[in-house]
Amino acid sequence: MSKKWPIAFWILLIFSCTKVVNNEPTLFQELDPAQSGIDFRNDLSFNEDFNIFTYRNYYNGGGVALGDVNQDGLLDIYFTANLSSNKLYLNKGNLQFEDVTEKAGVGGKRAWSTGVAMADINGDGLLDIYVCNSGDIAGDNKQNELFINQGDGTFSEEAEKYGLADQGFSTHAVFFDYDKDGDLDVYLLNNSYQAIGSFNKMQNERPNRDPVGGDKLFRNDGEKFTDVSEEAG
Repeated sequence: MSKKWPIAFWILLIFSCTKVVNNEPTLFQELDPAQSGIDFRNDLSFNEDFNIFTYRNYYNGGGVALGDVNQDGLLDIYFTANLSSNKLYLNKGNLQFEDVTEKAGVGGKRAWSTGVAMADINGDGLLDIYVCNSGDIAGDNKQNELFINQGDGTFSEEAEKYGLADQGFSTHAVFFDYDKDGDLDVYLLNNSYQAIGSFNKMQNERPNRDPVGGDKLFRNDGEKFTDVSEEAG
């Protein structure tokens, strides 16, 4: 004898197998690069000499900073890349941006850029760009870069002049007035340079602060920054 199922069961079964389409607008909407003008990519490729085992921060990624660098009331965007040029995009309004990296001179010349911060470092009312660099394990191409805003759409790299061309394995920097003297000082986060290499945890430990792998505090003394890490504790 066949078993009869109530009509309500079949209706429920049909609706349970039907895909529910939500037509309500989402909180965020993805914009195509052709529409926004932002086509930045941080592509990585590794080899036997440079990879996650030889450089423990290989997959930490880059950084991004937002600020109004041309004082038009719109937030511009600066991206850092690990293996290619950093990028500065000017906000043209209506969610459209223009790549002005080459014109502004802020692409960077170091091996591996990480974090980035925007701040008025010299107190002239214009946002400057401080880029942290790392990655060059055995060489000398990881000094941080400081791009001083010239007010005409261009920047001048002056990290050495300001005492901020740190050669540590920098990850990020934050600017703040720690001594309350009215100017911006900077705390620099430097990561460990010890390679993973093996799974021996003792070899990966860094019990003492070192010149390239330890955090630093720089005091703004006007025309130059001074490393006060030791005295500040």
